[in-house]
Parts: sequence; C-alpha cells; structure tokens
Amino acid sequence: MMQKDILEVKANLSKHIDRFAKDYNIKLIYIFGSYAKGTNIENSDLDIAVYINGRADGFLKLDLLDELVAILDREDIDLVILNNVDPELQFQVIKYGKIIYMEDILTKVLFESRVMSIYMDMEYFRRVQYEIGHKRFLKVFEEAEDK
Repeated sequence: MMQKDILEVKANLSKHIDRFAKDYNIKLIYIFGSYAKGTNIENSDLDIAVYINGRADGFLKLDLLDELVAILDREDIDLVILNNVDPELQFQVIKYGKIIYMEDILTKVLFESRVMSIYMDMEYFRRVQYEIGHKRFLKVFEEAEDK
C-alpha cells in the first residue's frame, strides 16, 4: 500500500515502531526527501534514516530494510543508516528531515549537536574546495573560449 504522505507513513510505522526500534537497537528514525518536504508524487521513493546504538554493518541494513518493506508494504524504500554516512548527509537529514521516532530527547539532542558541530567545523574546507573548483572551471572555460 503506497502511503500518500508522511502522516500515513508515520501511522503505519507507529503500530510496529516500539518493537522495531527495540529489536534493532534504533535510537532515532527520520523521514527525509520528498515525503518530508511534502513534495512526493505517486512514484516517489520513501527515504528513511535511522541512527542506531552500536555498529551497523551491511547485514543489519538488509534486515532493517526487509522489516521496513514488510511493515510499510512497499519496495521503494531508500534506507540510510546515519552511523555509516558522511556528516554532510547527516546534516541534511537533521536539517530537512522529520523525526518520527526518538528513544529519548537526550539522544536526539546529543546526536544532532554532534552532527552540527562536525558539519560547521568542515565549513571552511568545503568553501576552499568550492573556490578551487570554481577557479579551475573558469580557467578551462576561458581556455576553451580562446581557441
């Protein structure tokens, strides 16, 4: 059954979320992407991000995905384990995503403040990298115009 919006996703998950979170040691669950923005259409996939306590390997991700597919009765789920992705994606999830489960507020605050701190620490390096790339692009563009 295709959920038409984030409220339907949350309603379907809520029936199973406590057991699901306990079984997989999940601390936080976010919906992000088009469902979080309210811009999803009929063919939109469902983007879900989870933060777990402990290590998350590929087998755990497959188990989580299988469980979500069964609970939500849909195949088009894009699952992100926040423990395993770069700070840029973590930041995008917490900035634009909607939290639909948290074990407790302290876990959420600690995780999100750590992500924001790391993201902000990297801002200088992202800016320098952008400026270098932009200068290279302009140089190549100018050289192509001269030919």
